Amino acid sequence: MSTENGEWDSVFDSWEREVQDTFRFRLLDLLETAYLEPHEEPFLEAQIEANDLTQAEAEELHRRLVDAQPRVPEMYAPSQTLLGRWIRSFCFTK
Repeated sequence: MSTENGEWDSVFDSWEREVQDTFRFRLLDLLETAYLEPHEEPFLEAQIEANDLTQAEAEELHRRLVDAQPRVPEMYAPSQTLLGRWIRSFCFTK
């Protein structure tokens, strides 16, 4: 779709993103559950939403966010030691 002066071509070119929106959504989903420093989250979110994000940068962000995910046991239940310590904290007080 081209006009004589090429106005529309420049508009549509600026809308194109190298990284697909589904991959960006996955990155944002990982960002929500990642163990990160509080000051890092807004910076990473801005990086994910940037129009100039390259596929290589997106893959590096993906690796970083996967590494920062909580371990599976931490997501479901405390360890037996922590559970026992918690129970003793209110049952056996003097």
